[in-house]
Amino acid sequence: MSILSTILGWFVKTPKNHTTAYSPLYAGVVRCLGDAGLRVGGTAGYPRVEVHSISEGQRLDKEGAVRSLSLTTEAISDKSLAGSKEMNEEAMEALTTEGALNLGDDWRVLDVVPDQLLDLPEVSDSARILYRTQQTYEIWVERVKTEEQEETETETEGEPEETENENNEE
Repeated sequence: MSILSTILGWFVKTPKNHTTAYSPLYAGVVRCLGDAGLRVGGTAGYPRVEVHSISEGQRLDKEGAVRSLSLTTEAISDKSLAGSKEMNEEAMEALTTEGALNLGDDWRVLDVVPDQLLDLPEVSDSARILYRTQQTYEIWVERVKTEEQEETETETEGEPEETENENNEE
């Protein structure tokens, strides 16, 4: 390590959490909707709720632990638009109830905000009509620090690491 890189290392902090919240969020949303009694998944028959279009934005804090993600739930009914909207309301209640959305031990949900609602009836020449209600959510999550991460940060905050040249000077 050069002296310049050592000095820059004292002042430049890089995010320590280079992992994504995508998988824990998807699994947590599917689990939350299933626990609410909704049929979830692409091949679950009708009526059902699908989860898709997950997008994770850039890190929102200096440490890289806070993330903003968006996702869409799609309530699909083959009976009526009212049935689709009712499923959407049930999904929204499940996802926005405080503490209901659990992402496991590594991530904590800070907030869930319904963003955009769209109904989208689908008419096909040969099939029945499908009534779709798409709801977009903005979800903020935070990476939970483990004791191991805190110990590593505490150890590296003090003195800079010694370089090989400094160790071999005798």
